[in-house]
Amino acid sequence: MNKSEATKAQIMRAAIRQFTAMGFQGASVRDIANEAGVNIGLIRYHFGSKADLYRDTLAFVSEQYNTVCLRALDAAKASGSVEDIIYSWLAAPITSWQDDSVATGEQVLCFLNKMGYESPLLTKGVYDSHFFYALQEWQDAVQAFFPGMSRTDWLWCLTNLRGMYFNLVAHDDFTLWSLPPIGDREAAIRRLAGDAVALLRTYMRRAL
Repeated sequence: MNKSEATKAQIMRAAIRQFTAMGFQGASVRDIANEAGVNIGLIRYHFGSKADLYRDTLAFVSEQYNTVCLRALDAAKASGSVEDIIYSWLAAPITSWQDDSVATGEQVLCFLNKMGYESPLLTKGVYDSHFFYALQEWQDAVQAFFPGMSRTDWLWCLTNLRGMYFNLVAHDDFTLWSLPPIGDREAAIRRLAGDAVALLRTYMRRAL
């Protein structure tokens, strides 16, 4: 990593912490600069506006997220188990994260969780270009086990799974009102994957 790349990584590290803690509106470029140990002009030089910094950082970690999750998904498909497929995607950022130069897998999950509360005008472009395609591959792999399920039921199950997942791995005072974090997250994710399969099978039986 050259000096320019190291500086950008340093800024993105600070940006992730500030955006996760304060949200996009609450985080300031000055606070990000202070935490990164750089001047504001350097952030403007490398990223442009605060919105550009947010989107560039989100795009960077989304590519890392996709890599570890798709690798885990490929391995899980060989098992033929829908529970393994669900678990592989949910657990990968915790169990298989490769590069901590900008953020750990846990920090990325917290950042992505907070992304869900931001304006779609801020996040949609990056979501569509850097995040959705990989998520869709995982969804297709799961949905293949439940042919005939209505789209309404499928989306309802996905929404509930997402909410429970982020409550397990990335909750904070904003999302869970000071409840303590889960101790053994891998075991909790495995249990969640099993519960998700049971829920999907219930809706599948209803569709028959």
